[in-house]
Parts: sequence; structure tokens; C-alpha cells
Amino acid sequence: MKAGKLLLLILLFAGRLSWAQDDSGQSKFGFKGYLKNMSSFNYTGYLGDTLWYENLTHNRLNFAWYPNDNFSAYLEIRNRLYTGAYVKNIPGYGGIINSNNDYFDWSANLVDNNSVVLNTAIDRAFIDWVKNDWEVKLGRQRINWGVNLAWNPNDWFNAYSFFDFDYEERPGSDALRVIRYTGVASSVEVAAKAAKDMGHFVAAGLWKINKWNYDIQFLGGIAQGDLALGTGWAGNLGKASFKGELTYFNSVVDTEVNKDYNDMFLGAISVDYSFPNSLYLNGSVMYNNQGQKGANFGFTLIGQQYGTFTVRDLSPYLWSSFVQASYQITPLLYGGMAVIVFPGSSDALFINPTITFSVVQNLDLDVIGQLYYDNNTAGYYDAISKSIFARVKWSF
Repeated sequence: MKAGKLLLLILLFAGRLSWAQDDSGQSKFGFKGYLKNMSSFNYTGYLGDTLWYENLTHNRLNFAWYPNDNFSAYLEIRNRLYTGAYVKNIPGYGGIINSNNDYFDWSANLVDNNSVVLNTAIDRAFIDWVKNDWEVKLGRQRINWGVNLAWNPNDWFNAYSFFDFDYEERPGSDALRVIRYTGVASSVEVAAKAAKDMGHFVAAGLWKINKWNYDIQFLGGIAQGDLALGTGWAGNLGKASFKGELTYFNSVVDTEVNKDYNDMFLGAISVDYSFPNSLYLNGSVMYNNQGQKGANFGFTLIGQQYGTFTVRDLSPYLWSSFVQASYQITPLLYGGMAVIVFPGSSDALFINPTITFSVVQNLDLDVIGQLYYDNNTAGYYDAISKSIFARVKWSF
């Protein structure tokens, strides 16, 4: 009850933030967010060959405070209300939704029963100090060192799953981050993630330079018990964009994360191109030297957005390939298709069609499909999971 009252007070206070101004007339506060409702229709062979319906109401509140030119603070809250078959039929579903992969547990289920799960979570809460060429960020923040779209081997701090499309902001980390800007396109950065044990601890440095019209980065540090080294780049091949990320892990302290290997190499490269008529194409390939040719596609990928997901879990296969195309059909209608296959590994296949319709300004309607194909439990090839999502989003 106390948590619910606190959330109500925040909502009431939010409407007044934009009125607070300094002497120059500039607002010292910022507020924005969105409200989404998504219905999903899911057929999963693993769950009894039946159609399961779920409804998710998803609200986000983003607060910002700018007391002066050097200092700012941010607080972002994520509220989710689940109803439907998953809540009713999966034991402990509320605990899955409330899973926390950060040092501070700022997530709670306000309601949790076999009919409704209402979760509220703070996924951003940090201060940002900027002075000349220096920037320091402290608190729960997104540390995004990846450059590719589908797979990011350089995302050591807060890796995310491509399949979790409804979380546009991506996970954050409870961390300290210090950046020294050494040029227009160059910088040196160090960051450390708070952790209760070595299995969650990450501390690393990043050096960015611009050479030969390419943005190039070099990484090094300790990640979940591994000595980690990496590099990445972003530039052009003719008129196409060419990006890549490489990471090598060598276990130095035994943890739950690295218990199954001594060393791991992850590499991903991508090429994308935008045509004058708005057609966009993206192709990417990823290699995982610890990947399996006969990996279990099923819940290994479907459940990636929950639990202790790290960059090592981007794909369980030796080779993974991604192709995406999107097109602005009309000024109000946008469509796309993504396909993931795993060359030389199995017949596993992921198909992801999307279509977005802008109903009015700040109001969008999305229809999204996720189809997973592989050999099922009976041993023959089939769609092990078929899902359709209908989502309406109002941004404010």
C-alpha cells in the first residue's frame, strides 16, 4: 500500500515539474514517458500445444533535474501490469517478472497472485557531472559500448536480448563511470559495476579514437571472473555502414558465469545500407567459439530477457546470422522483417515481421510477430513457438 501511494504522489508531482524554471526562463526539470498496452497471442509447443493469451500494460515515467550547467540528475521508473495465461498457469511467474540483475534491488511486485502481477522498478537513477573535458556518472545507468544492432559482444556491463523488443531503453547497471574527452571523436573511459560477488562484478576501460574515417574502440578489464579484452569499429564501406565487435574472455576466477569454459571468443560484424527510397537493409554474422551445433533453440533464446543474462548468452550457437529489411510504406505506415538462422548448426529459424501505424502524433499501433522453428520434443521440425503482439503506445 505504501508503494502504491508513493507511485501516486510521483504521478501527481510529475505534472508540475515543467513549470519550475530558473531566472532565465529555462525549465530546471524535465518529464516525459509513455503508456503502452500490448496483447499477445502465444502458441508454444512446450506449454501443451495450446494458445495462451497475455495482456501487458506498460507505463514509463522519466524525470530529469538540471540545477546548473554542470550537474543533472535522472530518475526513470518502469511499471508493468500482467494478466492472462502466463500469470495463471506458470508457478512463480511474479518472481520471474521481478528478477533483478543489479546490485540494488529497486524492483517490487505490488500485486502478485494467480490473476495479476503488478511490478514497479527503478531502472535508471543516476547523477551526471560535466566539467570541461570530464564527465562523471554515478548510479543506475546504461553503459552502452556495443555498436551493432542484433548482437553486441562489447556490451559487458548490461547485455540485452534482441528478442525482448518491448524494452526499448535496455537494462542498466549500478555503476560509476568516468569519461575524459580527448577530441571530437576520441575519449578515454573507465567504469565499474557494483556487485556482491565476482560473478556479477565488471570493471573495465574503453579507449575511443577516430582513424581512417573509422570510430575504433579498445576495451580491457575484468568481467564476471574473466579477464576481458575487446575491440570494435564503425565506419563505411563505400556508401554502406560497416561495424564490428570482438571480445575475448579468459577465466581467472571461477564463477557461475564461466564454469563451463576456460576461454571464450565472441565476434560480430554487420553491414547496413539505407536507400534513397527509405528501404533499409542490415546483415550481421556472429561467431561464438563455445557455441554448440545442436544447441537447444527453444527457451534458451525465448527466456533470455530474464535472470542473470550476460553477453556470453547472446546466442548458444557456433554461428548465427541476421538479416533485416524495413521500409516506410507511407508517411504513416512502416513495415519490416528480421530473420535469424544458424548456419551449419541446425534448422533453427527465427522470423520477426513488424508493422507500425502512426495513428496520430505520439500515438502508434504496432503488430509484431515472433516465430521460432526447430526440432520439437517429438523429434520433428515444427514451430515450437508462434506469437503475435498487438501494441498501442502513447508517448507524452
